[in-house]
Amino acid sequence: INDGNTNDGRNNAAPSLGFPLVCTNGARGLRIRKSQSDVDVGHNTNNLVTPSSSRRCTRSNTDPLPHTEEKNANPTNPFLKRTLEISHEIFHNPLSPSLTLKTLALAHTLNCVTNYYHDHRIYAVVRNENQLELTKRYGTLTGSEELYCYLNDLNLNSNDEEGKGEKEEDCDASKSTTTTTTTTTRMPYYDERNAYGYQKAVELGPPSKLLILCDTSKLDEITNLVRTELNGTTTTKTITSDEDVQQQQKKKQAHVIRGAPPFFVEILHPTVHKGEGLRRLCQSLSIPLEEVIAFGDGDNDLEFVQMAGWGVAMKNARGVLKEVADEVTEGSNDQDGVVKTLEWYEQEGKLHFPKEEK
Repeated sequence: INDGNTNDGRNNAAPSLGFPLVCTNGARGLRIRKSQSDVDVGHNTNNLVTPSSSRRCTRSNTDPLPHTEEKNANPTNPFLKRTLEISHEIFHNPLSPSLTLKTLALAHTLNCVTNYYHDHRIYAVVRNENQLELTKRYGTLTGSEELYCYLNDLNLNSNDEEGKGEKEEDCDASKSTTTTTTTTTRMPYYDERNAYGYQKAVELGPPSKLLILCDTSKLDEITNLVRTELNGTTTTKTITSDEDVQQQQKKKQAHVIRGAPPFFVEILHPTVHKGEGLRRLCQSLSIPLEEVIAFGDGDNDLEFVQMAGWGVAMKNARGVLKEVADEVTEGSNDQDGVVKTLEWYEQEGKLHFPKEEK
């Protein structure tokens, strides 16, 4: 990763601002570099509750997330360690405020927990043990355990009951439902007024994406329901032309993706997908898409594999991805399928690396 003092050697490009990457399923394009300073910048996230206890924590945008004392002292994420920093944001297409609130409301109704992605953090409100277990499962799967910040008290003895209170300020997401004042009027503990418990995250800014976690047995049902609720009732009209496709895209309010492994649903800005993220990144680097190889294994890799000049599906990929890929690897993710395929391409003389200018 260079420090911004050298050119990238392609088409007399402007000085490079760091290593380019795209994250959150194509919603955000960045250039990152080695940290230049330990100075805190960004938003303050007071009164957010850590998963290891019910302590409140105060952090800036670059402060390590206090998950446990041990992880606090030695975080592994390079942004939390402050060994890397964002030097330039190439693009960012977050969800709109209305889509965000609509999704949070829908997940609340479905009794599902939502991951709220903002900057380097994942914010969540868990209301029972099952929801907590799902967030832990996702954190383990993606190596993002230390990125989680729970917005509510993890006192799960309330059995997901509604809170009671006579004032709106009693619905503070950092308080346990067992401490509110009992009155004759019941109201939901989480509702639209506090963004269903996510108000503190909403105040930080719009999410790059939202992810609804659910039981595997309910995934297909919930995925179809989310698509219908966010994008409207599906039409029975047969799509037979590019014009029909364009009309469908215009009506689309959200990009909804069935997750893999099958226990979550991803919700993105309607124009966001990995393929578009790849296109915009390559455009910023003046790299033709024909020169790009893309590997994927899930539904969210569909446009990614299609957009690249050569799209490769992993051996363990979903069938829908294998159908559109140019090739399927002989090895799975766990068998180092990507590395072995690239090594084979190199041996066959199919990889060409640009020479660095001295």
